Amino acid sequence: MVWPYLSRITLTGPLPNVVDGGSVRVPLGMFGPLIAAIVMRLFATDDGLNGTLGVIRPWRHYAVAVLAPVLFVASIIFVDHVSGLGQFTPARPLGLAIPIVVFVGGALGIPLTLGEEYGWRGYLLPRVLPLGEIKATFIVAMIWALWHLPILLIGLNYPDQTLSTVLPVFAIAVVLMAFPFTWLYVKSRSSVMVVAVMHAVLNATGDTFTSSKYLQGNPLIVSAGGFVAGAILLVVVVAYGVHRYAGTGRESIPV
Repeated sequence: MVWPYLSRITLTGPLPNVVDGGSVRVPLGMFGPLIAAIVMRLFATDDGLNGTLGVIRPWRHYAVAVLAPVLFVASIIFVDHVSGLGQFTPARPLGLAIPIVVFVGGALGIPLTLGEEYGWRGYLLPRVLPLGEIKATFIVAMIWALWHLPILLIGLNYPDQTLSTVLPVFAIAVVLMAFPFTWLYVKSRSSVMVVAVMHAVLNATGDTFTSSKYLQGNPLIVSAGGFVAGAILLVVVVAYGVHRYAGTGRESIPV
């Protein structure tokens, strides 16, 4: 998908906006981490696949997985609209749109986000957690961010923006976003399914309600992966991180 546009991609020029043209291939790519993790489990580490999804967990973990991204996206829209950085104009009645996007869109997205999370949180994270939650989260986040680079180059999340601004904004957003995923994974006793639900609801709500159909503004600032989102995540990560780690002398929790 990227190859035909390589000659157009520069650090300072607008990125092409052609992700939609590969709408079938982009979701297929989300299964890459899952395939890699399965290959490793079966042929390299001999871990096997039994019990690796962690589906049966207390309802409160799934409630957090649904409510946390909804509140996060709502806070982004609120800050964007109130500050004037973006203008929120619902494309359809929110009383109908919100439950459809959260529950239907989120459910439909779970197979795709399992494709990612089975690799990121299901295989990679537990192997680096002995380094401590903070270091482990940074490692996973940087690999996670780098993995997105090809489709960032052709317009994912930030169409028509420049690569020199997209890369730092996206990298910061992913690093900060990785911490709630780590915390939920650990709290849910290593449930890949729980974090896949959170990822699916985040994708559904963020991609819908901060898209240009609902929210007008520069995506580098107003989107679910933009500057405002990063600022909100920073506050959340610092606040909860202080509560989680201060005075414990511990960064790593066994899984």
